[in-house]
Amino acid sequence: MKYSTYNRILLATVAPIAALGMPGAVHAQEAESNAVGLADIVVTARRTSENIQTVPVAVTALSAEKLEERQVLQVTDLMRTAPSLSVGTGGTGPATIVYLAIRGQAQNSPNSYSDAAVGIYIDGVYVARPIVGNLGFLDAAGAEVLRGPQGTLFGRNTTGGALNLTSQQPKLGVTEGYMKVGFGNYSQKAVEGVVNLPLTDELGVRFAGRYNDRHGYFPNLSTGIANGGIKGEYYGRGSLKWEPSSVPLTLNLSGDYMNYRDTGNPVAVSAINPTGPMANFYAISQGVRSGAIPGTTPIPLSATFSVPASTFAGFSRGPIGPITQYLNTEFATAAQQAGLLSRDWRVNYAGPFTGVNAIDDSGTFSEAYSLTGNISVDVGEVTIKSITGYRNSNTTSNLDLLGTNTGAGAFISQYKQHQFSEELQISGDVGKLQYIFGGIYFREAGTEQSRSAIFYATPIATGGDNTFGSFVSQSTGVFAQLYYNVSDAIRLTGGLRYTWDTREINRQGTTPHLPRPGQTITCQAGVNAGQPAPVQQQAPNSGCNDRGSAKFSYPAWTAGIDVKLSPDIFVYAKTSGASNSGGFNARPVPPPYSSSFKPEDVRDVEGGIKGEFFNRRVRTNLAVFHAWQSNVQRIINATFVDGTGATRLTQFVTNAGKAKTYGFEFEGTVIPWEGMEIGTSVAYLHASYVKGSRFETQLVGGQQVQVDRSGEPITQAPKWTANVSLTQGFDFENGRLSLHGDYSYISSRYFDFFTTGDPAQAAAVAIANEASRVRGYGLVNLQASYTFNDPAIEIALWGRNVGNKANFTNVFNSYTGLGATVQFQGAPRTYGATVKYSF
Repeated sequence: MKYSTYNRILLATVAPIAALGMPGAVHAQEAESNAVGLADIVVTARRTSENIQTVPVAVTALSAEKLEERQVLQVTDLMRTAPSLSVGTGGTGPATIVYLAIRGQAQNSPNSYSDAAVGIYIDGVYVARPIVGNLGFLDAAGAEVLRGPQGTLFGRNTTGGALNLTSQQPKLGVTEGYMKVGFGNYSQKAVEGVVNLPLTDELGVRFAGRYNDRHGYFPNLSTGIANGGIKGEYYGRGSLKWEPSSVPLTLNLSGDYMNYRDTGNPVAVSAINPTGPMANFYAISQGVRSGAIPGTTPIPLSATFSVPASTFAGFSRGPIGPITQYLNTEFATAAQQAGLLSRDWRVNYAGPFTGVNAIDDSGTFSEAYSLTGNISVDVGEVTIKSITGYRNSNTTSNLDLLGTNTGAGAFISQYKQHQFSEELQISGDVGKLQYIFGGIYFREAGTEQSRSAIFYATPIATGGDNTFGSFVSQSTGVFAQLYYNVSDAIRLTGGLRYTWDTREINRQGTTPHLPRPGQTITCQAGVNAGQPAPVQQQAPNSGCNDRGSAKFSYPAWTAGIDVKLSPDIFVYAKTSGASNSGGFNARPVPPPYSSSFKPEDVRDVEGGIKGEFFNRRVRTNLAVFHAWQSNVQRIINATFVDGTGATRLTQFVTNAGKAKTYGFEFEGTVIPWEGMEIGTSVAYLHASYVKGSRFETQLVGGQQVQVDRSGEPITQAPKWTANVSLTQGFDFENGRLSLHGDYSYISSRYFDFFTTGDPAQAAAVAIANEASRVRGYGLVNLQASYTFNDPAIEIALWGRNVGNKANFTNVFNSYTGLGATVQFQGAPRTYGATVKYSF
């Protein structure tokens, strides 16, 4: 089709504006279109298939092709493609965990007894524990990022939104597949294969598998094993599809298995408290002897140093200070800048190194499997659908939380969980009315064990804690959502869900974790808290029972209106409410906090406009929102002194008053000429606590004081997120060349913050807060591929974080407790090649 000069000028004007928006990856399921215009995008954001341009939901969608094009290999990579999405990894959890936040809605605890604010769904089944949430995309059909409360159709624990992930299902009557091998720096090796086989005209199967390993990114000069490596990832899936011609039925069954092992979360020291208990370890490593613990042998340089010696060039060498060192260079003096800026950010000395194998084998081991069944039956104008899911996971994680290779911050956790869910949906239409209603039953059970070895194998060892708890959670919900077409252009929406939750817990923790000869083991909680355990054994200890149970019930709802102003312009307005379930803390909770916490409630208003222009060569989507939270769930890292006088490390969830968020998201895709696609997105977010809504009782000088913490920033709520992608294709006689590049940016975000009522601690707390801020960064990824027509071979060269930009994904802050704050490191520059043969 030819265009007038006027249209070309107008398109050239609009394209850069549209290029502030939607990622070029909004193609969840691409229907046929003309040779130049943008393809339709079919999503299931409302549990039924709809065109993304006429669905009143803020959603970013990626097809299988776009996932591959943008090198989205796992859940964490989605942050590079969707506005308002923040993803954290590492922290006090294993490498396989993800801490998801959308529009500032986050609950970032690895605690098995609390729930995330962003739900993960795989083929319609809710994945309750984000412990194994960093799922790799194997033979994926697509991924959708839904923003804003999704409680009516997706259920509880979606106050921020949901990730809706789908797998490729068997194709009937088709024999196809592929084999792909890849190599990269850090000795990366990967093999992946898929085969689709028809058994009959009505029955087909599909199998997929992958193996992946690589050396660690971050040289560890203490252990000799680089952190951030993969010792082996094995992932397999099998699926079956049956569509009998005699019955209007579709049956999809699938099962998958994952086995993963790595070399540990890499950490970098962000701040050291020169008067804290960790100061001696860092000071001794600098050859400072006058500050060493009296009567002890100084620890050699290689044993405790957390960063290369050149970092401290020019630092004063006093008794133990000023030995304060910061990753965030704005804290350094001018004389210290050169040393800090020249440091190789990839080198670390993280341990631990205690001589106890269970502690020293730093890394994560995860094993999980799942079974899913989807049955859909059409009965006239009514569709009945059943979604059944079972999942089992077992994860062990050995961490170093303080960046030294002593046992000062050793932390070992094991998480076991299994879940079952059954959901029934009934949908259809009657005249101008469309409906979907149903119910769900969900049950999970498991155990969590966390063993800390604070200062173990040192002269001030405390032996650590052995926290153990078992839990059972059940949830039942019913829902209905109606759509009424007032006219061909106007539609009304109303939906309601009600949920009933039951949670039970039994804590059987003991102290210490590593008792010395003759040392008495005591109970952490319950009637025997602080007293010798009736049975002198490690947790789980039947003599230390501390049982709890709670029931919660709450509604979720939505109401809205949408209007088609023209065939290409769609507007909507809606309001929604949803809740995050309440729960318990398995780990010790010091006063004045409670061991349980209430459900978090969110309500919001949202409006949007979606449009396509210039014969579908430009697509723009804009959403504006305002949300209010109450009983905000937040995590707290703390140390406390128990009844024996020992210092303990703990992490727990508490309710933190009220919060409000507002902002906008703009997404756009442009085809300025044939073969070129530009996609972008930008989002702005303001997130804050409601003034005066968050007071806390603190003990200052032996007196209880009320401290207003409502002035703190919301954690994991970046003010700006943005990305841009460009893809240019060239057709040749024997194949096609595709060149792709993308840039993603996320502004600074806090992962922890604290307000103290003690003036003597104000300066230290200010340093800790700033050290808990992850600075903003932008990453560039590139890929070039050539696909031959016959044989169907694709050769690709790729690079991720090609600028080798230092980036950090989480924070552990114990500056005023154990005396240090660390940040967890993201991947450096990686590059490689893949060869794929399709048949």
